[in-house]
Amino acid sequence: MDISKLVNSEDLFELHLTGPESDERLGIRFMIRSNESDAVKRIARQHSDKFLASRKKKLTAGKVEDELLDKAAAAIASWDWGDHDWKGEKPVLDFDKAREVVEEAGWIYEQVAAASEDRANFTKTSGKGSAKA
Repeated sequence: MDISKLVNSEDLFELHLTGPESDERLGIRFMIRSNESDAVKRIARQHSDKFLASRKKKLTAGKVEDELLDKAAAAIASWDWGDHDWKGEKPVLDFDKAREVVEEAGWIYEQVAAASEDRANFTKTSGKGSAKA
């Protein structure tokens, strides 16, 4: 068995968002990148570079929060909102819109971050879909 092929951090995981008060699917689907993917690691490196280049080199809670939100936004490769809207419109995915969504809807952030951080979602044996069926 080739151990190097057990995890593919460039695979995508299909996340079916569930409501904030229930485990019921909402009909919104996000394709999620691994926290270990190149796209997400690039964001983490940008934050590290900024921190290391700063004269004060003071890490604040706000800086940590910004990095976590940026990483979650970068983890969203695509989305399908189905019959749902975001602030009265069908959102078009770009980094800024993804960042807005994960920042303003903590329950979406939690689901995206958890899916991105769960290495099992990016293994060959993964079902490639949300655990919440």
